[in-house]
Amino acid sequence: MALAEKGIPNILLENWREIKEPSVIHEADKCLVANEAFMDLFHIGRRQSIQEMFMAQFISPWPSYHLRLGIRQALGRRLDGSEFDVEVISMPFYAAGDGMFYQSIVRDISRMKLWEDKMLQSERLTAMGKLAGEIAHEINNPLGGILLYANLVKEDLSPDHDASVNLEKIVKLATKCRIIAKGLLNFGRSSSRSYAPVDLNHVITEMFSLIEDHKLFAGVRTDFELEPELPHLMGDRGQLEQVIINLLINAAEAVNGHGRIRVATRSQGLGPNVELVVDDSGPGITDELRLKIFEPFFTTKQHRGGTGLGLSITHGIVQRHGGRIDVEESPFGGARFRIWLPLDRTYGSRT
Repeated sequence: MALAEKGIPNILLENWREIKEPSVIHEADKCLVANEAFMDLFHIGRRQSIQEMFMAQFISPWPSYHLRLGIRQALGRRLDGSEFDVEVISMPFYAAGDGMFYQSIVRDISRMKLWEDKMLQSERLTAMGKLAGEIAHEINNPLGGILLYANLVKEDLSPDHDASVNLEKIVKLATKCRIIAKGLLNFGRSSSRSYAPVDLNHVITEMFSLIEDHKLFAGVRTDFELEPELPHLMGDRGQLEQVIINLLINAAEAVNGHGRIRVATRSQGLGPNVELVVDDSGPGITDELRLKIFEPFFTTKQHRGGTGLGLSITHGIVQRHGGRIDVEESPFGGARFRIWLPLDRTYGSRT
């Protein structure tokens, strides 16, 4: 049925057609007409009739009886089943003789929601980093005392004494706790003063040479796609070495002794950055876990002795270098970690 026959004023329709954002006119739940932007947003074919569709097919939740006017956030649902975050603005207008009609403007806010989530995660990690540093500082001194006195007692005992075995366990466990405390201090530390030009390609090859004989890499194919003449960046070499080690070990544990790892570098064309990418063919990371993997002590490797500090420390180091780290799905089916590190203007030229 033509809109003119429904009693909708022509001037209102002309104004509605000028709207560039996805928009639809509906009578309660039943759609009457939608503009091209709305059709494109929800993947509706041009040969499909919008008048045979209902708003509840596109927006969830959609009220059955009383339409909520004004602005609200909801879940958009395309005809192919894909979902995304939307903002809906619904406004009423009255057509003489035909009653009440509604116009709804729908905006895709999925990118905005993604950035909001990342900002909240970043703020949360910053706060947790400060807390982690304070906790590590408080426990570091007592751990040092435990190690000192345990070693003193051990020196007073003969090697075959029954208590020597227990003392050795105390020393090993306290040493492990101190390593964890050191990692927490690195995670919570806000800055470093030992910045110098760093050849990231050289760091990658050197760090891999240290661990390639480890049993984790025995059945793993590791490929390197390192950009020749990669610009040097200003950074703390020791901390960047830790980033590389953490990512390589994380990838090797993900493929669990068989699979593929790829490490790639390139200079970013969108700005003075160097990009590092580590792909693996492991099981991947779910959307739920992606929000937690950079948190201290979060680990999915409890049965393998994971401490949950590797990725949180990596995240802290990247942030201290003014960079960014993201995790996404790899073309190999597993996880892809992408790191962007800024180049210092002084050392940004190719060397």
